[in-house]
Amino acid sequence: MSNEKLTAPATNRFSPRRAFLFASPFLLMGAVALLLMAYGVLTRQLDVRAAKHLLTILVVCAGLSMVIIGWFAGKRPKPSVQLKASHPGQPWRWREDWTHDRADNSVRPAIFFLWVFVLFFTVISLLAVWMVCRQARFGSPAAWLGLIFPFIGLAVLGFAARTTLAWRRFGRASLAATALPARPGGVLAGEIHVPAALRPEHAFYLRLSCVRRTTALRGKQRVTTERTLWQDEKWFRPNLPQPAAGATRLPVFFQLPAGLPDSTVEGRDGVQWRLEASAKVSGPDFHGAFEVPVFKPADAPPAALSDGAAPPATPVPDAAPDPTLAWQLTLDEVRKEIRSRIQVTDKPGGREILFPAGRNPGFATGAAAIWLIWTVTVILMVRWHAPILFPVVFAAVDVLMSLFLLDLWLRRSLVLVTPAQLKIQTAWLSFKKETVLAVADVASLKADIGATAGHAAYYDLKIRTRDGREFIAAKFLNHKPEADWLIRQIAAALKRP
Repeated sequence: MSNEKLTAPATNRFSPRRAFLFASPFLLMGAVALLLMAYGVLTRQLDVRAAKHLLTILVVCAGLSMVIIGWFAGKRPKPSVQLKASHPGQPWRWREDWTHDRADNSVRPAIFFLWVFVLFFTVISLLAVWMVCRQARFGSPAAWLGLIFPFIGLAVLGFAARTTLAWRRFGRASLAATALPARPGGVLAGEIHVPAALRPEHAFYLRLSCVRRTTALRGKQRVTTERTLWQDEKWFRPNLPQPAAGATRLPVFFQLPAGLPDSTVEGRDGVQWRLEASAKVSGPDFHGAFEVPVFKPADAPPAALSDGAAPPATPVPDAAPDPTLAWQLTLDEVRKEIRSRIQVTDKPGGREILFPAGRNPGFATGAAAIWLIWTVTVILMVRWHAPILFPVVFAAVDVLMSLFLLDLWLRRSLVLVTPAQLKIQTAWLSFKKETVLAVADVASLKADIGATAGHAAYYDLKIRTRDGREFIAAKFLNHKPEADWLIRQIAAALKRP
């Protein structure tokens, strides 16, 4: 018998004790710096120079503490030693919830880390306001600048409070699957159980994603990135039949493509299959996230991957019928829900599809905010005479971000399909680019994931010719049902399957 100590089954609960244990030295140093600053303020013996030194110590200690606590908060639960020993070679049975064909909500660790950030930002904001107001005259630009921090702090605090209320109301939600693990080429079916009556304003939204998480060493820093390999989504009507009052059941049925990799159970890096559900309701909005195990049969050959690329996601020929179709929104209702501005028009000469500029204001506004912060950082580096390498590197990245932002706001695409040719016209204000393809040269149409924002995928509509060339007809399509529908519209105009 192995001498390895058996432990209790692992759960999805995040233990703050270990995080605080590792972060305690930095928390203690930061607390001492904070107490010294408070004592100096009360006794009026703290000058600006000493305050800057103590503030630097506080920021460094708080930042390191956040990194450590965030690392533990983002760490996936370890497989249970007991379950691992009982089910060798069956990683889909190494978690307590999975053994009961269930996946628990995994939102709680993120909420804990959010409050750590709120407390950190609140302390830094108060100190910054004190220093700015002490050095600046009342009514001066610097004093007004210092007043920005409390307003930002209030907004962050409100967001954290609303998120916490949502967790208290919906945190015990779970996915009750028909059978786990799901298999590539099979289906993920079941119900999401929510211990609260949900009455959404418009619809229930479900999204299943296959995400690869990779941590790489860049210089002296470890950088973690997530790449969405595949994603699908469903929209359900708000009046779903419910079996009992005070509870909500959301149907789940997703056809999984063959050829995608299995779930990774151990370690931070690897492949994660994530099911998310959300709805806008009165009070805090509902949001749940569930990690589900996906494994191919033992006798299936492993998928060949190179350089982290995604394998071809081929659908199953004998796909099972979707029993949830009766409760799903129609495509027109989905397009109304997402406020789509894409226009499809049948004209005497053929079918025209217009992709207007700035059609994703949410995505573009978020990118603009990041660009603005980055640009201000570059300006401050130049103004404060930082070592030349830093502003040069940051400025080069800023140029790339600027081009991406201009593409988001200004790119306008027009696809015209006639019996003889397919014309793609792309314009940025007065600059235009036009591509004309003969219908006989078109080999395939597809919608590939081109960019991601958080867990949301944005699709590029691509046209491949028989000689291997590939053209992008439109970019940043933010919902898969609409992207697939546009593919069908072009294919129908081409009279191709």
